[in-house]
Amino acid sequence: MMRAGLSILYVGATDGTGLHRAEALRRLGHGVVHVSPYGGLPDYWALWLRHAGGLGLDFMARRILVRQIGDRRIFDLALVDCGDVVGPASLALIRSRAAVIGNYNADNPYRSPSAEGRRWALFRRVAGQYDLSVTPRRAHVEQEMRALGVTNPMLVWQCADEVTHRPVVSGPEWASGIAFVGTWMPGRGAFLAALIDLGLPITIYGARWHKAPEYKRLAPAIRAGHLHGDDYARAISGAKVALVLLNEANDDLHTSRSVEIPAIGTAMCAPRTAHHQQLYAENEEAVFFSSVEECATQCRLLLADQLLRERIARDGQRRFVANRTSNEVLMGQIIERLAALRDATRVG
Repeated sequence: MMRAGLSILYVGATDGTGLHRAEALRRLGHGVVHVSPYGGLPDYWALWLRHAGGLGLDFMARRILVRQIGDRRIFDLALVDCGDVVGPASLALIRSRAAVIGNYNADNPYRSPSAEGRRWALFRRVAGQYDLSVTPRRAHVEQEMRALGVTNPMLVWQCADEVTHRPVVSGPEWASGIAFVGTWMPGRGAFLAALIDLGLPITIYGARWHKAPEYKRLAPAIRAGHLHGDDYARAISGAKVALVLLNEANDDLHTSRSVEIPAIGTAMCAPRTAHHQQLYAENEEAVFFSSVEECATQCRLLLADQLLRERIARDGQRRFVANRTSNEVLMGQIIERLAALRDATRVG
């Protein structure tokens, strides 16, 4: 039986997926004190971190955490979500409040060289100091973790949120043929532009698409920037088909969309990778592609056949449930591992 009622210091963003995971811990019955190391950092902190390694950010983050934690008691355990601005000073503060500390990072801070400049410079300095380090499955990631001194790695699937990623009724303003919801990254613009050139009805939601070299070709398909709250689920629910595009610079073989789209109940078209083939039965619970042309073919089949599309969406959602790739399951597993480490420390 999963334990409940632990006091948890949760260090992470107070919006987005960081908030989703904190709320999942609360739904599991834990007492969560949620503090953010980001509130109060300079507006340019992310650029500073990416381009200069964030000199001084760790001490700023520590001061922010001191104010937020205050004189609260010692916690049963702590969980740092992401941890890109948590360096030695901040981690020492967290250690003073919890004997056992875990880290969950949905990105790939372990890859060297990083595709994100020096964003992970602070993280990498303390990566080996966490008692438990949790990150999504990727090729070679465990070896990369151990090279940074990680002694207790835990590899997991990306997860959807039980509350946020659910079927919703979306109005006609959200209706689309094929939707991609995600931030621009190199390669994504060319792929979507090629689909548009092949006559596919593409709709794009997400940030930074103005940076795409193909922006002029993509502009008519871009409906909105970053989506907040229920709008993400509305955009996917309103699509007949939702695309997954991977971040190859992160060595991704699956991504959060790989579970969020089936959870919301829309037919998914994703790259044919070993991870996607583990998670879903091809042409039954999702459709896969290995090229732009195959993606176009698969999408045309789904658009033309409503019964096929609805069956794949329904069976994909059932498989998501069977896979247990959701936040409450993930958080329960992490907390169980951390609690066992705490208990072992007490016995020792």
